[in-house]
Amino acid sequence: MLRLLVGPWIGKAVAAAAELGIADGLADGPRTGAELAAGLRVRQQPLERLLRLLAAVGLVDDDAGRFRLTATGELLSASHPASMREQALLYDSHYFREAWDRLADGVRTGEQPFVSAFGEDVFSFIAARPEEALRFSSGMAAGAGYAEALASAFDFSGVSKVADVGGGDGAVLEAVLSRHEHVIGVLVDLPASMEPARERLLPFIAEGRCSVVEGDFLERVPAADVHILSRILHNWDDDSARRILANCRAAMPAGDGRVLIAERVLPDSGHPWLSLAFDLHMMVMTGGAERTGSRYEAILEQAGLRTVGESEMPLEMRLLEAAPVSGRNP
Repeated sequence: MLRLLVGPWIGKAVAAAAELGIADGLADGPRTGAELAAGLRVRQQPLERLLRLLAAVGLVDDDAGRFRLTATGELLSASHPASMREQALLYDSHYFREAWDRLADGVRTGEQPFVSAFGEDVFSFIAARPEEALRFSSGMAAGAGYAEALASAFDFSGVSKVADVGGGDGAVLEAVLSRHEHVIGVLVDLPASMEPARERLLPFIAEGRCSVVEGDFLERVPAADVHILSRILHNWDDDSARRILANCRAAMPAGDGRVLIAERVLPDSGHPWLSLAFDLHMMVMTGGAERTGSRYEAILEQAGLRTVGESEMPLEMRLLEAAPVSGRNP
């Protein structure tokens, strides 16, 4: 029980390590606490106390006072290809914390904790605050490993055009276009995410293989052979998720096309703790949910789609491949 109760302290220590740049300070090899403190311009004794806790949870190794990064600790480096530094900072942001502070009230009343805390939904909150929008986009960005896993999990050989719906900073679409040179891509999202996506996808935009467009996927999505919904549907209630899927169905070629849904899919029984933690996070932050496979099937059917393939991805994620149901429109 005590280990569970001090869990928030561990998260805060990881966020502090990200904020201070400890992983970047150790990127060139082991250092003593004094050497690292001098490089980071912080106080040695408090730093060493933080480092000892980071060693206890597996982010650094402590060899007689010389500290080096573990493979997990390397993920806090800003230069790591699968860096989670921005995610650590986002999860420690004041609006994540304040929304979670309303969890008990949300269970009592059924009100969404984020809305109770701030008087508006999280997407409106972010859209009105450019700095928070940038942090949110960076923190939600798909790491290189995740993006590559998605790009390789589906056979894009016969695909001409891919639409990344709600594609954020463009990491997933970048991986698809890099791996499949015949594919043309379009990323659609709200204005807050446009600039990071344009910057990441600039080489493909210059080649004429990619465009980044502003749009609301609850209203419509661009036409494409394949629509990617990467960690999108869990942000929305069932009615909104069905609407997004129906929009993808309507934008497919006649009688053909695919929707690729990357989400944590809950089992019908059992308790996978990471997926269930994110399920509760969706309840707190967005009013969405992580869903079981049977629940996804029901929503897909309402949108005129059905699952025709499924594959595993990292971090308890799965990729569902959905195709149109013949003769059925949403």
